[in-house]
Amino acid sequence: MTSRVRPAPPDQAQRDRALDPAHSIIVQAPAGSGKTDLLTKRFLRLLAEVDDPAQVVAITFTKAAAAEMRHRILSELEKAAERLSNVDADEMESLAARAREHASRMGWNLLEVPGQLRISTIDSFCREIASAPHHAGRRPGRK
Repeated sequence: MTSRVRPAPPDQAQRDRALDPAHSIIVQAPAGSGKTDLLTKRFLRLLAEVDDPAQVVAITFTKAAAAEMRHRILSELEKAAERLSNVDADEMESLAARAREHASRMGWNLLEVPGQLRISTIDSFCREIASAPHHAGRRPGRK
């Protein structure tokens, strides 16, 4: 029995660019196209490079999507081996292993305190911004 190698999707170049931590991204695609998988990979990639997990923000439209994203990220971190495997650097297993190793070095305890992961709906993200005007360079009560 021969194994089939799946051809790369037609949007592979965009998927690869989405994993580039130097740029913010917006992912728009139809249901079942792999958005959550791509965003999980990106989130793990970024977690491996930041000084604080709160520096990585994922915003979705629904609570269900935010919950699914959080579940996948935590699940991948749980499954991650302590050492890097020989898989492609942009594959989930490798990204999760690097993120877990970095989180361990930084003392984040993400699996014990998953609330550090900033994954929310656009509504809750906007509410967070509105309730913290000092982030916009203004003091409360001033226009």
